[in-house]
Amino acid sequence: MHDSVLRHLRESFHERFAHHGHVDQVRSAGRLFAGDYSAAATVRDEFDGSLLGIGVMHDLAGEVVSLDGVTWRVPVDGTPVAVDIEETVAFGVAAHGGRRHRVTVGAGVDVDGLLGVIDTYLARHHIDHEEVVCALRLTGTFRDVVLRTVASPTFEGETLGEIIDDEARFRFDSWTGTMVGFRFPDATTGDTIPGIHLHGIADDRSSGGHLRNMTTADVVLDLWVDELHRLHDSAESGGAESNEAVDFSR
Repeated sequence: MHDSVLRHLRESFHERFAHHGHVDQVRSAGRLFAGDYSAAATVRDEFDGSLLGIGVMHDLAGEVVSLDGVTWRVPVDGTPVAVDIEETVAFGVAAHGGRRHRVTVGAGVDVDGLLGVIDTYLARHHIDHEEVVCALRLTGTFRDVVLRTVASPTFEGETLGEIIDDEARFRFDSWTGTMVGFRFPDATTGDTIPGIHLHGIADDRSSGGHLRNMTTADVVLDLWVDELHRLHDSAESGGAESNEAVDFSR
């Protein structure tokens, strides 16, 4: 009885706030890191109608950046390529709707500093960063940028951590473009990647990838606070599982 009541309350909550911001994620982060790079969803299914999104392509064919209605993959050579909506992703997170917050970020702020700026803003508005997901869009000029991509696995069962050991890194003294991603709660059971996770794409579309390092120069931060987080991770998709703790800092 209690389970049915709880289920009804959750369904009513989702219906009531369906027009508010929410985040959709396909596949758990733990399964991705354990080596499941199979197709989990099409680009259309995951990113159509979204504000922004990030992920990785099927078989690690590129880091994913989705914004302004276009989804890009950044393969191992570091050059973004627009993808067809019927191509597939192994992992994806997309933000839909919600109220935009414009947050002031000064010059000289690194990734750890950006986390502090976001959490301070949330606390000032009586929001606990451990209870929400924040979608982020950081636009402007950056210094000391390091972006990374990875190649497809070289053997079956190769974990993402093993692949990251040989990641391709691209360094830029000055870089102009857009970083999109999410600030997830620090506490995780392995479904989500804790802290800040950003992917970038240059204004001239000549570079992009997963953000390793940056310092702000002249940027604008837009933030959407999303109280609903929907995870789609079907066991029927097959693939690896791991009982070991995941090092998401890699």
